[in-house]
Formats: sequence, structure tokens, C-alpha cells
Amino acid sequence: MLAGLALSGPAAQAATSITATLSSQSIYVDGQRVAMTAYSIRGNNYVRLRDIGKAVDFGVIYDAATNSVYINSNQSYQKESAPTASPLSEETVRAAILALKKVYPHGAEYPTPYRPNAGLSRPYTNCDHCAGWAMLCSDAAFGDLPWRRVDNPRWEDIRVGDVIDYRNEQSGHAIVVIEKTAEYVKVTESGMNNHARWGGQYPRWWLEQQSGYCLNTRYPE
Repeated sequence: MLAGLALSGPAAQAATSITATLSSQSIYVDGQRVAMTAYSIRGNNYVRLRDIGKAVDFGVIYDAATNSVYINSNQSYQKESAPTASPLSEETVRAAILALKKVYPHGAEYPTPYRPNAGLSRPYTNCDHCAGWAMLCSDAAFGDLPWRRVDNPRWEDIRVGDVIDYRNEQSGHAIVVIEKTAEYVKVTESGMNNHARWGGQYPRWWLEQQSGYCLNTRYPE
């Protein structure tokens, strides 16, 4: 939850015009500096409502049944209970990635550089362009599960949510699998402009001919 910002309905459609960057401004509560992540959007700072509740000490409760947020100024802040993890499957992974489409529809710019859940435990050194978007999608689906690299994977090794990587003579690219058939994969990806793209399709024969062809997966062995 971002205070003052809700990306749903018409707002989600307008996401292509929104650029968010990490704010460098310090935040103080009653004269004391607090550690709080803020994003600068159109000259304004946006922070998580829960972070404000924790710093100022008021209650913030999310009711999933009614999709509602409740603020209680007479209640002290309580840490959000960790949600019960859903069983990991290709269906749950696909649902988590497709949920991002509501926030970042086709052509929408995503915040860069992306800050991975797993810190330095990641397959890419950069956190923007295609690699940043691939890590953002993967983190949304797999949380902090470790990465595992498979060189020259068999087609049957590829699963929904895996990141296929290739390097040819001109460039390299990372794509996130959303659907796989016997002949191709449907993916989400980003170009050099850090804009999300949905619905791309890559043939099996073409991928398997690329140099440096590999996949990075987070499914347990």
C-alpha cells in the first residue's frame, strides 16, 4: 500500500505516464530521522502506509475479505502477519506474474533500478532493462527462493516463471515464461527502455539455436 496512490481501474491504464524513482530525501518523525523507503512520483514522495503507521504508531489493518484498509488512531501499530504461503505450482506462479499486469500494463514503465528480494543472490549484475523486469516478475512469484541456473536446458525442463536467457553475436536478452507449448513459449519481457511488454512469443527452434542459451529457475530440485 502506497499512501495516496492506488493503481487500479483507470489509474492502472494511466500507469504509462507514471515514473517512480527512489527518493533521496531524509524523513523525520518528531525530530528523529527514520529509515523509510520513499518513491518520488511527479515531485511528490510516496511511502507505504504501513511504514507511516509503524513510525507514528497507529494501527493499519488490511481485510482481504472485503479488500479494505482500516486505520485506527487509537490502536498501536502491529506487525503484519505473514500470509500463509500458497503451495508452489505453475498455476500459482502464473497468477502472481499476471497480477503484475494490472500495475504494469503493456508499455508501462516500471521503477528502476529494481531492488531484488534476494539482494545479491541473483543471476544478473544489473537491475534494469530486461534483467530488472525478469527479477521483478520472479520475485513476485517466488519470493526469496534461491536461483538455479541450467545451461542448454531441455525443452521439458522449462516451466512457467522460469527466466530464459540467451546471448547472440549482437546482444543478449532475458524473458519470463508465462506459457509453454511444444513449439514456443509466451513471455513477458522488457526492452532497453524499461517498459513492460506482454504477449511476446519465441519459437523453440530459434531459442535452441542461440548462443549462451540457458534458463534461471527458482523451482526446488
